[in-house]
Amino acid sequence: MLVVKKLLDGFVKCISILLMLLVAGIVLLMLNELVLRNLLGSSFKGMTELSGFMFFLWMAFLGIIVLYDQNRMISLDMFFVRTKGILHTVLWVIQRLTAVLLGVVMILAFKGLYPFISTEFYSSMPTFSKKMYQYVPMVITGGFLCVKSIFDLAMKARGENAS
Repeated sequence: MLVVKKLLDGFVKCISILLMLLVAGIVLLMLNELVLRNLLGSSFKGMTELSGFMFFLWMAFLGIIVLYDQNRMISLDMFFVRTKGILHTVLWVIQRLTAVLLGVVMILAFKGLYPFISTEFYSSMPTFSKKMYQYVPMVITGGFLCVKSIFDLAMKARGENAS
């Protein structure tokens, strides 16, 4: 179990670094667009797709991984923190099982969409931008929610400290 914990922690650290790079990337894209539009009178046609769909969606979904790992997601906290004993444990288990189900739904949604999104491209960047890439963080996040929640449930069942 210690190996799984270290793998999950390393994965979250990599995602955190990726998120910092995405924030820097979106800032550089915006700065680039301001310079191109205001000083040179032209514009990068793929700016909307890159900043809005790609960077923003990637940041939103991958941010869930970091928040879930740190138990900072909005949930039933107003009830959860006021309970003790068996009710506290039951609510915790329900929260983890719900996260597993959400993760499975995210993975299955990607699987169902894949035949369609793998063949579509953005009109402004047709050579290298499949629309599939905007859905990749959804499946990564879904997989993480499943693995992390099952790990937490296993740790709890063993009587060890689960996050």
